[in-house]
Amino acid sequence: MMEEVKPYPVQPSGETLGYYDPHNPPADSITEPKSENAKTDPDQMDIVKATQYGMIDRVRKLVDEGYDVNEPDPENVTLLHWAAINNRAEIVRYLVSKEAILDKLGGDLNSTPLHWAVRQGHLPMVVLLMQYGADPSLRDGEGCSGIHLACQFAHTPIVAYLIAKGQDVNMIDGNGMTPLMWSSYKAFSMDPTRLLLTVGANPNIQDKKFENGALHWAAVQGNMAAINCLVKFGADTYMENKSHQTCMDLAKLRRNGYLIMRIKEFRGEAEVDNSTILKRLKSNKTVRKRVMQIVPFLVIFLMGAIPQLSQPWWVKLIAALCTYGVVYTLFRTFFDHRFGELVSLCISFSTKFFLHTTYAYFLWPHQSLLHNVIFFASSVCMYYQFWATMKRDPGVIQCSQEDRKRTIIELAETGQLELSKFCTTCLIKRPIRSKHCSHCDRCVARFDHHCPWVDNCIGSGNHHHFVLYLTALLPCLVLYFYACINYWSEECTTSFEEDGFWAYLGQIMSCSPWIFWTSLNSLLHMTWVIVLLASQLFQMIWLGVTTNERLNMSRYTHFEQVPDKPGKFINPFDRGVVKNCVDFFGLRCLGLCRPLKINWGRQFTTDLTQSSSTTYVSVSNHENYQFV
Repeated sequence: MMEEVKPYPVQPSGETLGYYDPHNPPADSITEPKSENAKTDPDQMDIVKATQYGMIDRVRKLVDEGYDVNEPDPENVTLLHWAAINNRAEIVRYLVSKEAILDKLGGDLNSTPLHWAVRQGHLPMVVLLMQYGADPSLRDGEGCSGIHLACQFAHTPIVAYLIAKGQDVNMIDGNGMTPLMWSSYKAFSMDPTRLLLTVGANPNIQDKKFENGALHWAAVQGNMAAINCLVKFGADTYMENKSHQTCMDLAKLRRNGYLIMRIKEFRGEAEVDNSTILKRLKSNKTVRKRVMQIVPFLVIFLMGAIPQLSQPWWVKLIAALCTYGVVYTLFRTFFDHRFGELVSLCISFSTKFFLHTTYAYFLWPHQSLLHNVIFFASSVCMYYQFWATMKRDPGVIQCSQEDRKRTIIELAETGQLELSKFCTTCLIKRPIRSKHCSHCDRCVARFDHHCPWVDNCIGSGNHHHFVLYLTALLPCLVLYFYACINYWSEECTTSFEEDGFWAYLGQIMSCSPWIFWTSLNSLLHMTWVIVLLASQLFQMIWLGVTTNERLNMSRYTHFEQVPDKPGKFINPFDRGVVKNCVDFFGLRCLGLCRPLKINWGRQFTTDLTQSSSTTYVSVSNHENYQFV
């Protein structure tokens, strides 16, 4: 019976050399397959069409009748080419058994069957041909080897497999283009470029024709994903090509304002002042980072300190305007794309510092001894858990370079090298429940989320510390706010019961603007801590899932959709509320509890050797349904 598959009845064609003109790049180089709606009788097919459609019995019959498997058709293409481009593994095995030449060149591009398989992204076919001895380093008529073609068409799994099998990551094609140059120019996803850089691709090699580096080719296309990766791995933004153009010049030539801004950030160039000293400061990444860390601290301090001044209102207004001008100037001069990653941690540190110094300087005399003891005990616990959450390993998955190569080969040859199961940055097989963190650029076991407030991922190694940190932080904030209320009742000449809300609010603001500002900070932090703590406990204890899993259940195959119940999934990790709590916190209770110890960095299946019932988890309304 004929397979319900549309074959590729045409061969790849195109002028790859035309890609080298950055001012006039041509269209894609592979011809789209022509669909054939009419089904032909297999017994009437010629051998080429039978090969395209995967009619193995027809192919055998014609070969037995004397057809030479190495004879090219009128397009100078062999049967092995057609079988490779259509991913007909059974026919390839048969043709090889009949002594088909693996590396025979054919077609308009003078390519091998392996080239054709790579162009179409058929990883199983690439693996099969190489197992039979096909040479991936051979170049086609345009000078491209297999790894160059895989990068042109962004077939990341094939790139990984070829590198693991020994292909040079810096191999140049007929015109001096490296795989990294092709991925920077043609692949708008981050995967192939990031993979090449991770395994040691040199970002500063220049091609022979235009003397462009990978950054030049990325700038030609405005490929920000590639540019971010290249600069992170040390690409030279000042490198000049044959026309004495840098990547900045190419960005300006194409009037790409966003790209120009990002390159300036990477270089540390100024937009406000060109004085020598200021330019040196702005070009220093360490100085810029320190400025970005200090500014949130100063802003939080001055927002409470300026109203606290015993000066006329117009003096305070001038001080506020001066503060705004200084902050705005620093923002335009020193801030770059890293500020978004730093601001949350800076706010977290500064808030803790100001709340505790204010309590120690102003509030403790107005509180009872028990209140002060509980506050400082909670603070000590909070600071320890904060340090542990921020500094301890969240569960980063480690792997040696040789292990990575063996893993890639094993996954590819078993048909499991899929991006959902393989990390193209860390080059590892993803353990179940793990995820690659784009902020930290690493894979984390049982990944929950990346927390900007502690500047670390939350995973299997520090998740319980994070929950305990929130648990200890909450009473600190509550006790601080209660201490402010006691301070107002003793130091202010008003009360909420006598004067009402608005009069009381005005009095406590004028009584001590600093105390009011810090109390407002504690109240705001108290709100998000309550929400986050409740969410964490509900997910890990009640549902038995992480934040990442709860938000992306439909993307993970280990969460099976419940039949006839949209939005509900079978959770294989839930052991019930009590056991979930015991497992998460590692509770032993003098031997009364036995937590389940799992190395999530090495766990690849849902088999946890557990006997607890499975639970239905509803994504929409968080209902639980016991599955019997």
